[in-house]
Amino acid sequence: MSELKILFAGDTFPVASNMELFREGKKEEIFGKKVCELFESADYSVCNFEGCLTDTGIAVEKVGPTVKAPTDTLKALSALGIKAATLANTHTLDFGTVGHDEMREALTKYNINFFGTGDSIDDIKSHITLDIKGKKITLYTVTELFSFNTPDKNKAGANGYDEYKVCRELAELKENCDYLVVLYHGGAEMTHFNAPKIRQRFHRMADNGADIIISQHTHAIGCEEYYKNSYLLYGQGNFCFNLSKTISEFTASGILLEVVFGEKGFNIKKYLIKRTENGCEYDEKQDFSVFKERSRLHDRLIKGDKEAEDIFEKEFSDYCRNMWFTRLMRVFRGINPEDDKALADLSKKEQETYLLSKFTKTQLSAIQMMLANDEFNEIALNFITQAINNKE
Repeated sequence: MSELKILFAGDTFPVASNMELFREGKKEEIFGKKVCELFESADYSVCNFEGCLTDTGIAVEKVGPTVKAPTDTLKALSALGIKAATLANTHTLDFGTVGHDEMREALTKYNINFFGTGDSIDDIKSHITLDIKGKKITLYTVTELFSFNTPDKNKAGANGYDEYKVCRELAELKENCDYLVVLYHGGAEMTHFNAPKIRQRFHRMADNGADIIISQHTHAIGCEEYYKNSYLLYGQGNFCFNLSKTISEFTASGILLEVVFGEKGFNIKKYLIKRTENGCEYDEKQDFSVFKERSRLHDRLIKGDKEAEDIFEKEFSDYCRNMWFTRLMRVFRGINPEDDKALADLSKKEQETYLLSKFTKTQLSAIQMMLANDEFNEIALNFITQAINNKE
């Protein structure tokens, strides 16, 4: 049997700066010649489609950006050679059922397979199985759920991470394929260091049959781990998703992952892709030194090295404070004009001091208990959902 080469690209979607190039199918102007050649050499290629393709859909009410593009922007991805798109993510349902339906129709028109969502909770297409060159490769995709992408009996949605369900499904799928690849949409955005919960989830999925697990959604490159006989990539970074005009250290580059499946296993090859004004291109430097160092540190953490554990914990804690503290504390406080005025001219540190002064230790402890306790978390979520529905 001959070898089978599959390319896995990270978060991908047309945005304002390259929309017309996507509509015109100008793949080399978007991705560069060398990236196009990599796709031409592959037997199959997959990307995470980080948005909703729609011409008529209306945005849902949500906190955070809603991401869409016209359906004909698929011309460029079709020309590049993308064969399948994962839809289990945080933006697929940004434009409701209409947008979801139009996107699936457009993908079908351009002969791009898709998986990860369904018309209801009983209709989720969680995976596809490829039968190429005598090998059966199952691709499974799952996402962390939010109110706007959660399916129910009468509502379209994404395949959500429920550990018992996911691990059971992976174990069953592994029995009928040669290799099982999981595309996981979740984790902390804009950080190179993910939370312990993600590592636990990846290990459990690997223990239940996943040969390869790739974390998308973070928009940042993380690290890699060889766990038992499985390969885990914590944070693939963007492929072509220039949603923000500002290029940070996190969004400047991503990894295009090439997996070659053979008779006795698989081999991993990574390509650094850097962001450009039009999209992305092959990074000629291919400098993985920081990535390798972070991965070595992660290996030490897994083996119980206290110093490595402290570094990861500090980096993640710093991220939580720098990225989310002000936003979350404002939500807990109740966004209001008084705070808007008070915070307007304050530095980040002064904003933290101001917001903390509005909470007693007892109040913070109550919030902590609500977030940490599964029972209270469920109760609060149910009550708030009812309150939102009553507001409507």
